[in-house]
Amino acid sequence: MSLSTDIHINTNKNTIRKWSLFILSFISVCLSSGLIYGWPTLRRNLIDEYNTTLSEDSLGLIYTIGAWSTQGGRLLFGLARDKFGTRNVCLLSLFGVICGLVGVAVCDANNATSLSISVFCIGLGSGGQLCLQPVASLFDRSGTIIASLR
Repeated sequence: MSLSTDIHINTNKNTIRKWSLFILSFISVCLSSGLIYGWPTLRRNLIDEYNTTLSEDSLGLIYTIGAWSTQGGRLLFGLARDKFGTRNVCLLSLFGVICGLVGVAVCDANNATSLSISVFCIGLGSGGQLCLQPVASLFDRSGTIIASLR
């Protein structure tokens, strides 16, 4: 093979790799949109469909725990990303989101503790979203890519 053929093959591999990483990142961000977008619907379902006995104060506390994990998780996941690498930290974040979603699905609507733990885990998804943003540096129009991953 000639040098130009090697460059062409490497360019194709890099293009496929960067688009594959973007697609994976986009799907991950879409599937772990986090607590902020899902809470109003969850709250309404708990009250209307499951007739929860939780008070407004309890529901507010559950949301606050999730919101704090969203904000605080970003710092912790950023520090962990520097130490353990993007791949490991994103995997941990997505595992937390999955555990939280399963927890919300199977827990009792009147159990504030299990709902709080599940919503806390869902809030950790924001850490994974932040870890996936460096994919944008692979593209010429990185601002557009970052905007699509938010």
